[in-house]
Formats: sequence, structure tokens, C-alpha cells
Amino acid sequence: MTINKEIFRIALPNIIANISIPLLGIVDTALMGRMEDPAYIGAIALGGIIFNLLYWGFGFLRPGTTGLTAQAYGKEDEGECYRLLFRSASIGFALGLLILIFHKPLGALCFGILSGSAPVENLAAEYFSIRVLAAPAVICVFALRGWFFGMQDAISPMLLTISSNVLNIIISWYLVIVKGLGVSGVAYGTFAAQWITFLIAVAIIVAKHRQKVMHYFDKAIFRAKELARFLSVNRDMFIRNIGMILVFSFFTDYSSQVSDSYLAINQMMLQLFYFMSYAVDGFAYASESLVGKYLGAQSLESIKKVVRKCLIYGLAFAGIFAVGFITSGTSLLKLMTTNLELIAEAELFMPLLSLVSLSGALAFIWDGIFSGATAVKELRDSMVVSVFTFFIVFYLTRTVMPQASIWIAMIAFMLARSLFQILLYKTRILPSWKETIL
Repeated sequence: MTINKEIFRIALPNIIANISIPLLGIVDTALMGRMEDPAYIGAIALGGIIFNLLYWGFGFLRPGTTGLTAQAYGKEDEGECYRLLFRSASIGFALGLLILIFHKPLGALCFGILSGSAPVENLAAEYFSIRVLAAPAVICVFALRGWFFGMQDAISPMLLTISSNVLNIIISWYLVIVKGLGVSGVAYGTFAAQWITFLIAVAIIVAKHRQKVMHYFDKAIFRAKELARFLSVNRDMFIRNIGMILVFSFFTDYSSQVSDSYLAINQMMLQLFYFMSYAVDGFAYASESLVGKYLGAQSLESIKKVVRKCLIYGLAFAGIFAVGFITSGTSLLKLMTTNLELIAEAELFMPLLSLVSLSGALAFIWDGIFSGATAVKELRDSMVVSVFTFFIVFYLTRTVMPQASIWIAMIAFMLARSLFQILLYKTRILPSWKETIL
């Protein structure tokens, strides 16, 4: 199979699946956008920050598991592949249980840090208290999806993602529109869909891998050396994710401090950005899986081809979205709200959204390349540099352009990630591969 075919064999199912992820956020926003008070949209945004803090922080399990599993797959080490399944899934479920056990103090801490109007905070607290009940399922599915990708299986994650989001949309729509439950309806819809998705993931593993899973269920799962490497990789991934969370949480928190309408506008804009990013992530996931696989197989030329082609395809795909945001932005906004004033104000930010999309796409692909190579220290370092860049640019521009400054800082954040990762790839990662592979 050619490199192009391998890339699209993994990327296309993920593009199809990933598009359903932001559709969920768009639908949630649209459901709340039918309410008269913008506070309902703001509540979903503020509640979303809390789950970004809780879930994105532990989202390191997916790329960390993908990189390690893909390398074991490339080495044809079947035993380690299946032991990584147990290792990542058990740690993921345990972390989810900890979130569930301590969700009240965690929620109090998060709401103490974030700010919003009283109506927004009250609705967001209701949303949080329901949705958090699915934490063990969510964190464990992160690990399971990462394992599927590492095993070069793009179909199972696609089924999980589509199932989760279609169920979420249907249940949320029914509870909000038919039953009139408001914010709690959206939360219950998410809660139900996430637990059902977890059960579907377990069913897939039982159906496709039952014999090998049982064969490799042994003490070696938590052997000190392999466990130490797993934890080391995911530790740096965790630090990297915290940087990402900090930036996006600050983005929404700053928006909430300006006004409820500005928060609602930026929430809609972020949903469009997520729509682009999840689609482009199809190529990022392909780069993760294939870089890991060929690194395990010791094929430097194949790695270089994967890197080059994924960067080209990802950037081209983002370009299509960037043009679409400028030419069709109004129509997209009308899908999320009937408030004409919000639409008119949001239209002004479309050029900035397009620039964030282009700069972000490059960063996403490099993230995938580094994750597949388990170059986690480099991922961590590039994120630290980028976070500092974000805040420096924001505070330099805030006085002059108080509403546009957060978007300009986001563009700088994405560009800094991309440029620093390119530098690290050429000066640190590629030379190390040449020494070990050639």
C-alpha cells in the first residue's frame, strides 16, 4: 500500500467522524440559541471550560497511547500492543473515577477561578453537576480510541465518535425541544451518550480482539519498565495539554468578562473553529499512527513521506475552511442563533477566524507527528513557548484592540507552536532519527 493510500485510509474515516464532534457543540449552541436569554449559550460555554479543564487535561491518554501502540505495532510486538490496551484503559477508568469522587470540590475550584454573570454561572453549575457523572466513561474512551489508532484501525474510532455524537444530538434535542429541560436536557443527553459509547467500545474489543486480549492478560501489563515509560510519556503530554487548556479557558473567561453577548459570539466562533480543527485532525491522526508505525519499523524514508504529505493535505484542507468562513460565514452563524445583532457583530471576526484556522492546521499536523514519535518533551517545550507568546501578544494588544486582541493572540499562539515545532524537528528530532535508524 502506498503512503498516500495509508494516509487517506486513516484520515478519511477520521474526517467523517470528527466532523460530528463540533456538530454536537453547534447543535448544543443552537438549542440554547433558541432561548431568549444569551445566558443559555454562555452557560454551555462556561460549562464547557470546566470539562476542558477536567477532560482535556486527561486527554493525553489518547495520543500517548497511540504513539506507544503504533511503535509496538511497527515492531510487530503483539504482546506489548495488547498490554498497552489494558494499561491505558485501566488508568483511564481510574482517573475518571477520581474526577467523579472529587467532582464537587473540583467544580467549586473551577467556578471560583472562572467568572460570568450570575444567570450564566447558575445554569453552568446545573450543566456541570449532571454531565460530570460520565467522567469514567469519557476518560477510558480516550485511551481506547488511542489504542485503536495505534493498531492502525481507523474504523472503530469512527464508529465510536459518530455513535457518541449522533446519540448526544438526538437525546439532547428530545430532552430540550420535546421535554423542555433546557440546560439540564443538554447535560443529560451528553451523559447518556458517553456511557453508551463506552459500552460500544468494550463490545468492539470483545468482538474483534477477545482471544488475544485474554492471552496477554498477565503480570507484564504493569511491569515496572514499560509502566514507567507509559507514565513518563503521558506526564509530558499532560503538561502540554494543561498549556492548551490554559489558553482556551482564558479565551472564554476573558470573553465572559466583556459581556454575555461577546461571550455568545466567541462561543459561536469557537464552534466553527472546532469544526475546522476536527476535520483537519483526520490528517493529524494519520500522521500519529503512521509516524509511530514506521518509527517502530525503522523506516526513515517512509516517515519523511508521511510528514511531508500530511502537512500538505492538512494545510490545503484548512484553506478550504478559511475561504468558506469568509464567503459563507453569515449562513453558518444563522444555523446557531436567530439573534440578528449577534450575527452582525460576529461577522466582523470572520477574517480573524480564517487566519486562526490556517495557522492552527499547521500546528495540529505537527502535534500528530510529534505524538506518533512520542517526542513528548518537544511537544511540552513547544507548548510552553507558545503559551507565553499568547499572553505576551494579548496584553500588548488588549488596550488598542480590546475585542480583537484575544483573536490576534490566538493566531500568534498557533503560529508559535508551528514554527517552534519545525525548528525542533529539524534540529533535534530528525538528527536523532538519523543516528538511531540509519
